[in-house]
Amino acid sequence: MEIPLSKKPENPQEREILISEIIKQEEEIILKNIGYLQRLMIDKLIDKGYALSDMEINKTYEIILSEEEKFYPSVDLLIRLEDKIIFAIKCTPTSIDSWQRFMFAFCRVVEPYQIPFAFITNGEEGRLIDIFSGEVKETSDFPTKEALLKLLPSIDFNPYDEKKLPKEKRILYAFDAIKCCPTI
Repeated sequence: MEIPLSKKPENPQEREILISEIIKQEEEIILKNIGYLQRLMIDKLIDKGYALSDMEINKTYEIILSEEEKFYPSVDLLIRLEDKIIFAIKCTPTSIDSWQRFMFAFCRVVEPYQIPFAFITNGEEGRLIDIFSGEVKETSDFPTKEALLKLLPSIDFNPYDEKKLPKEKRILYAFDAIKCCPTI
């Protein structure tokens, strides 16, 4: 991770403050009990201008299928900007192709609105998914915070089609039941 300095510290006290902020951030990351791939992704996000406060790590949701059935899917990282989750991120050592359908269902189901974008990575390769259009782009690059903030006003945070929602919940339930591989 790069040290985010816009200038040279003017004095030893300022340098000490900057270093203590970096150490505090590092300790906060360690305390969140994250895996190696998540850590790589968090470092990448910080380099792209995101703050830890923009991220939710290992977020779990309660999804109700019926009065008798509920389950708890989770995702590795969420990016929240201006009180809206704009990205869901899955870090996996397994095939990223196999997680595409999970991410579509996850982004359509877990919030009252569709999470507009998803990203899946194995640390080397990546898939950027536009949930609304269905477009999947092979890339390991991730948009900067600045780029997403510019895009944010043009996004309609609409719910997924109510008639199709039960099917998406069942798909998400199937993935949750498998619990293929934990993040490492």
